[in-house]
Amino acid sequence: MENVLPFHTPDRLLDAPLLTFNLTDVVENIKQEDVWKMGERNAITLLKSAYMRIVLIALQEQTEMNFHQSGNMMSVQIIEGSVNIQTDKKTEQLKKGCLLTLHEETKHTLIAMEKSVFLLTIAICPAG
Repeated sequence: MENVLPFHTPDRLLDAPLLTFNLTDVVENIKQEDVWKMGERNAITLLKSAYMRIVLIALQEQTEMNFHQSGNMMSVQIIEGSVNIQTDKKTEQLKKGCLLTLHEETKHTLIAMEKSVFLLTIAICPAG
């Protein structure tokens, strides 16, 4: 892919009419960073626009992320590993290839059951 963008550079575009990512390469790159090797998580924002955010997140086993009511719909797509997503009504286990969607007022917690990588997509609701 000729138009695949470099990662973690000051001039890397976060919003453009067309962005292309090789997710295999992005995952490998964030796993090579010291933040991943020495910490619980690493992430890179792939898209940041007025209406949408897409973030690739890597978590070490048993790392927990608490999400409060964001006012925005979101989806979680598992690329590697396995996570549990807990809401006040239900717990869902997601494995590689699974996609989960959540409405804007759903408070939830995500726990990596093993080393995991996922795409978090947030649809930004316009104010008003």
